[in-house]
Amino acid sequence: MGKFTEWVSESFIWGVGVTRPKPGSERFAARYITGLLLGAIALLAAVFLVVVTHI
Repeated sequence: MGKFTEWVSESFIWGVGVTRPKPGSERFAARYITGLLLGAIALLAAVFLVVVTHI
C-alpha cells in the first residue's frame, strides 16, 4: 500500500504542480487525491449517462 500511495502522490505533484505534502501526511494526501479523482470520474460518468439517456 505504501508504494501505491507514494505513486499517487508523486503523480499528482508532477501532473498538477502542487507542493509536496508534509512529512507523515503522504498517506492522507494520497487518499484525498484518489478521492478527488474518483469523484471527478463518477461525476463525468453521471453527466455522460444523463446526456445519453436524454438524446
